[in-house]
Amino acid sequence: MSILTSSSSPSSPFVFICFLIIFLLTLTTPISLSKTARRQLSVDYYAKSCPQLEQLVGSVTSQQFKEAPVSGPATIRLFFHDCFVDGCDGSILISTVPGSKVLAEKDAMDNKDLRKEAFESITKAKALVESKCPGIVSCADILAIAARDFVHLAGGPFYQVKKGRWDGQLSMASWVPSNLPHSNYTIDQLIKLFNAKGLTVEDLVVLSGAHTIGFAHCNQFVSRLYDYHGTKKPDPAIDPRLLKALRMSCPHSGGNTDIVAPFDVTTPFVFDHAYYANLEGKLGLLASDQALFLDPRTKSLVQEFGKDKHNTPKRTQLHHQKLQIKAMRAVVQRVTSASIEVDGRIVSEIGPGLLVLVGLHESDTDSDADFICRKVLNMRLFPNENTGKGWDFNVMQKNYGVLLVSQFTLYGILKGNKPDFHVAMPPQNARPFYDSLVEKFRKSYNPDAIKGHISIRVDELIELDVRSLQNTYGVFGAMMKVNLVNDGPVTMQLDSSPSSKLVP
Repeated sequence: MSILTSSSSPSSPFVFICFLIIFLLTLTTPISLSKTARRQLSVDYYAKSCPQLEQLVGSVTSQQFKEAPVSGPATIRLFFHDCFVDGCDGSILISTVPGSKVLAEKDAMDNKDLRKEAFESITKAKALVESKCPGIVSCADILAIAARDFVHLAGGPFYQVKKGRWDGQLSMASWVPSNLPHSNYTIDQLIKLFNAKGLTVEDLVVLSGAHTIGFAHCNQFVSRLYDYHGTKKPDPAIDPRLLKALRMSCPHSGGNTDIVAPFDVTTPFVFDHAYYANLEGKLGLLASDQALFLDPRTKSLVQEFGKDKHNTPKRTQLHHQKLQIKAMRAVVQRVTSASIEVDGRIVSEIGPGLLVLVGLHESDTDSDADFICRKVLNMRLFPNENTGKGWDFNVMQKNYGVLLVSQFTLYGILKGNKPDFHVAMPPQNARPFYDSLVEKFRKSYNPDAIKGHISIRVDELIELDVRSLQNTYGVFGAMMKVNLVNDGPVTMQLDSSPSSKLVP
């Protein structure tokens, strides 16, 4: 195997997860969104204003990859560090204000070793784009396109990039540590982090295959070579030949801090399936890599992907597509009763039926509302007393009620210990959107059986029985208490159809 010397910090401990952010491309930043206009992502977003955009960025990325191949994994990692912390808003590119005690993301400890080649690639691409299309294309979109280009140049899949992101104006180093994985993470820690991002164990293993390119610094794995878990011995799960080679370049202490080693010791610059086969042969570089083969929850998947040379790229693309889903989210609970209380007064209630907490994503459309309405009303969550079947009737067949409650916290993201709700639909857009959702349910079922909340103009209230109106619809945006008796208990999460959300 080869050990390389870098003139700057290594490309990536844990570059594989960098690949996952390529498919978090729809996590656009809500920062600085106009109250009157919101951008919708589109492959053709710059078709008229900067039609040559991808060719311009491509000319830079191809040249960079030719002159400095490390630009590929470095830029992929940069993109990951941008997207995984606060959405793909380019905030990783913001520098700390001179003299400020508040550090920007790029100055966080976890970002100190981001390679200069990555920043240079984006700087060059931005400069070229600005020369042809001044003031039009965001840095966030350029970073997204460049990351895609480098994946493809390394032999990975090519995919269309939806564009139209806003550049973030806020960048905080304090947001970084809890949102990024680390090279010494256990499988339990990785699964917990991935689950927090809405990803499964299989997603973890599939996306780990992107560790087939890139390099890691000695300090990311040196404990495996000399003092694994305080035993004063090397990790027994490392091949003796790899151990010997790594020890030659990475001493226990006092070594060259610029030394890096490839994640994939067989084909370090090729995007292929060799990463998985390496793990079976005890050739994983990081402890967190090798643990995928040692843990029973992930071992069988590693073995499967290691043998599946031809389908692994296809499978990876499917999982990458999964990560692009941005859906309307509904938490459906079967209840014997449920009610909404505002200021100590019940404003809406149902008896037996479904309590539906609805989270609206900023990208939701009518097709998402149609899907949720159709699915909720047709979910067979109720028993058939005549046949004894436990899951036989839907809410309409039982003539039960449906209580809809807007729940923007379903799209909450923790930044440290503080929740952030920037991917939820803004209130000024959520109000009319929710109105239409309630109406869809009323038109699809018995209107009197649907309870929720709807916005209405003040002048309209003069002509209406306010108390009756509130009992039917509740109060949109009010601080409320939701009381329920869960029947079963039965609780299910439902996301709108992937077909309307996948970035092709």
